[in-house]
Amino acid sequence: MKNNTKQENISSLFSLNENLWYRNKSVHLISRGAMRPWVCRKCDVQLLVLLPDQRQVRDFFADSENLKLQESFLVLPEVPFIEDKAKIQAIRVSRGGILDRFRQNKGVLLATPASLLAPFSFADAWLQFSLKDEIGRDNLINWLSDNKYERNDLVWSPGQFVVRGSIVDVFSPSDDYPVRIEFFDNEIVSIRFFLPETQKSLKTLQEHSIQSLIPTTNILNLEKHFLPEMHVVFFDPKGLENTAANAQWLWNNLDNALQSAIPWLEWDDLYKILSKYKRIRVVQDVYTSSYRMSIKRLPMFRGKLKDLEVFTSSLSKEKYSISVYSESDVNLEWAANAGYNFFKGDLSEGFIDPVEKIALISDYELSGITVSARGNSNRAPSDWGAGLIPGQWVTHDDYGVARYLGPKIVATELGDQEYLVLEFAEQRRLLIPVLYFYKISPWTALPGQEPVANSLKSTRWKKTSEKARELAEKAAKDLIKIYATRELTKGYAFSANLELMKEIEKSFIYTETNDQIKAINDVEADMSAAVPMDRLIVGDVGFGKTEVAIRAVSRAVFSGKQVVIMVPTTLLAQQHFETFSTRFANLPVCVEVISRFVSVAEQKRIVNNLENGRVDIIIGTHRLLSPDVIFKDLGLVIIDEEHRFGVLHKESLKKLAPNVDVLMLSATPIPRSLSLSISGLRDISVLQTPPQRRLPVITIVRPWSEELLISAVFREKNRGGQVFFVHNRINDIQERATMLRRLFPKLKIAIAHSRTPEITLEKTMLDFSAGEIDILVCTTIVESGLDIPKANTLIIDDTHELGLAQIYQLRGRVGRREEQAYAFLFYPEDACLSVDARERLEAIAELDELGAGYQLAQRDLQIRGAGDLIGVAQHGNSIKVGYQKYCDLLAAEIAKIKGTELVPVEVQILFPAIIPSDYLPQENQRVTLYRRLLKVMSPNEVIDLQNETEDRFGQIPESLKFLFNLAYVRCSANDFGITKIMCTPDETVITGDCEGSWRTLNLTKKWHRRLDGLLTVGGFDGILSLSEIIKEQYKVSLLK
Repeated sequence: MKNNTKQENISSLFSLNENLWYRNKSVHLISRGAMRPWVCRKCDVQLLVLLPDQRQVRDFFADSENLKLQESFLVLPEVPFIEDKAKIQAIRVSRGGILDRFRQNKGVLLATPASLLAPFSFADAWLQFSLKDEIGRDNLINWLSDNKYERNDLVWSPGQFVVRGSIVDVFSPSDDYPVRIEFFDNEIVSIRFFLPETQKSLKTLQEHSIQSLIPTTNILNLEKHFLPEMHVVFFDPKGLENTAANAQWLWNNLDNALQSAIPWLEWDDLYKILSKYKRIRVVQDVYTSSYRMSIKRLPMFRGKLKDLEVFTSSLSKEKYSISVYSESDVNLEWAANAGYNFFKGDLSEGFIDPVEKIALISDYELSGITVSARGNSNRAPSDWGAGLIPGQWVTHDDYGVARYLGPKIVATELGDQEYLVLEFAEQRRLLIPVLYFYKISPWTALPGQEPVANSLKSTRWKKTSEKARELAEKAAKDLIKIYATRELTKGYAFSANLELMKEIEKSFIYTETNDQIKAINDVEADMSAAVPMDRLIVGDVGFGKTEVAIRAVSRAVFSGKQVVIMVPTTLLAQQHFETFSTRFANLPVCVEVISRFVSVAEQKRIVNNLENGRVDIIIGTHRLLSPDVIFKDLGLVIIDEEHRFGVLHKESLKKLAPNVDVLMLSATPIPRSLSLSISGLRDISVLQTPPQRRLPVITIVRPWSEELLISAVFREKNRGGQVFFVHNRINDIQERATMLRRLFPKLKIAIAHSRTPEITLEKTMLDFSAGEIDILVCTTIVESGLDIPKANTLIIDDTHELGLAQIYQLRGRVGRREEQAYAFLFYPEDACLSVDARERLEAIAELDELGAGYQLAQRDLQIRGAGDLIGVAQHGNSIKVGYQKYCDLLAAEIAKIKGTELVPVEVQILFPAIIPSDYLPQENQRVTLYRRLLKVMSPNEVIDLQNETEDRFGQIPESLKFLFNLAYVRCSANDFGITKIMCTPDETVITGDCEGSWRTLNLTKKWHRRLDGLLTVGGFDGILSLSEIIKEQYKVSLLK
């Protein structure tokens, strides 16, 4: 094909001739990455930049910030597909506010088609204030309520506010961050932005303004917000059209609260509006462009320092200015030593600008690491949002299972004291003082199990707790023995055949993510050691676990060892066989598969070759555990989708060779695996960085709708795709298929489930993979690992009947390429959902971000509980005491065996010590702060928590200062031989290794000896004195 593209010696779109903007010409830009914001620099007019999706918007914004461009960038958010009218109203007003800022301040507006097509509203009421203004806290609260702000316990999304004593937090839609306003009497003494994710302050302000949430007008005419001289840049015009069509289709087919308010614009109408302005289309295909810019891509160095030095040296000779952007201190040090500019931070991709004589090098070129732009989270921070809820079942260490009724403040002779109220059997209630809140933990169990309140009169809890402790002790010993044996067992230290391994690396067509590189390095380090590896790789579906496994396999087979890869289904076995066969095709490696797709005669041949060492890699299901499967020299066991296997299966594999390396892969590890990993008994690598260009799956949870079903299927078919329809009951799956055939008579529909005859199942799956089937009606047999690139719509009809991990795995079947994927999670319109089912649906709807699998495993752990921490006792005493209690018992027993158990410090406070309710009025957060104070484990954690508390809630009152000082002393006690602390209003007494404490703490001035310990005057003052002396001793130790 002839290329008529004209080369322009320019590197900014604003250096182009104005006539080209008027004529809507296409300009070729070789890549995405940081060169996109770079070509938009030198902009002195209002500029609208259109990008296909939010991920590209975030990359553009992050790159522009790291490049420190002078232009002012605004991001126009999309409208989420939710039914919360209050949130929608806040977002609508927020969008209108951003448009208004764009009109007034010019600058650059980053938008997607979906964000420009959705409706806008505008609120013209504002509240303005400055430091030292005397507007009054109560007046501010009234204004926020009158202007439709939602009062909450935490502020994390626009339209919310919270009041805590003298502090008011509020998130105005016009701001990027919420603002914290602190009062002294009626006067404003501090205004500061804070991060919603951490609730910690960011930046102090002198003045600020808050926008009303009452829409005064609906913005129907976008042109009013565009200045006549505005310029428009269309990045990837074809991609823009596709995402516009996707958004419009979804909007038109959902019963959304916004639909009744203002209609969406049509893409054609928007394009006509934008065609009135100067505009340029930026494309990557050189053959469809009229002009080509001078900017070039950099070569990939992938850690090859010699190649990098040769390249940069040649650039220096040509008088280029070289800058290195990296998160790696090693890379920055290299740049500094070489005399180049260096910046902490990264770009999504670097470039060379021959016009400006500039080369910007990023981690992408240096190490092959991709950068995932981070967006603001609209989820409540877990540390403050996940407290005890009234009505929740809990476990008390001493008294057993009860229902938590909430906190209660009781007046005593010495002052107010706060308690937690627990209700046990026979409606007997117990008040638990503040200092014993740590004895209470949430009670969780397996689905279907209901808690039973213990009686305060009975000794049953004591017996149950003791049996659970004995079980935990045995479990701890077994675990320690298993993992200690592995640590002491001499394993095989795999060598590295660098030449052959490079061939495998080169055959990987994508760029490794940062997390992938770390996981690969972790695995290689494990395999190089003479101790058997036992590592768990946790990563979202499609985030690169298989590639980590391939690198491990290559190291093993190139060291002359055999590898076994066990998977839960024959379909996944076949897919892995094809993947591994392709990657090792040009190398001296034999890959085989054993499954029900393989004939008996062929299986016999493979088993014989395996025993004789002629097979290097064997892939299969449970069939690999059969007695006839014998290895000549097994070196590595890989278990994919490990949560699908029972403990006995996994242990059987490990027993194939006592010194074998073990690598387990899972997107949602079962609670046992996650618990053990967190407990430090298993090595874990987490893949949380999304692959480049992969979009999150848009997830819609709705009651059953035949109309939405029809629309979803036809839309997927019209874009050349396929549909998974999951119905997880074999007995009536044919009826579902009949219903679909009635609705879609011209589409090819097939069925797949575990009872489908082998030959039929194999043909069905191969046909679906080849695109010859439009809709696959199936059970959760497709849950694991299948990769069907054209299947980008998932429909589940009875979602409420599935587990959270199952739903998540199923959703991972779609969206594995660059196409926008959709998951429609239906439940019966008249279904009476259990609390557990409702939580599952809410959780999967919340976790719509890429990389959420690890969070999901933790959420699944909370919902399901965990009855099998050691793989033997599925139910029984461990569940009767509650999951958290059993975990605590197990952790304590493990620490005891390891000799790392801390001596418990007994604390007695014989006077009230509380967090004043006027300082922190939200009961849930007050209880959470008590629990955090009692759970902190180190002095530094206490200081961090104190700083965080003062930042969030204002100046700390004396009674809370006492609790912080007490926590500091408690966390330091073991270092100074203190075993007991007792405070009365008149004195403080410490007990333990008193002579050691006396000498170490130098308590000669204020403290006095007595028979039972050391004593000082005053309860509050005594703890303050002790805290200050300990801090001073830590400083002295640090100096030494």
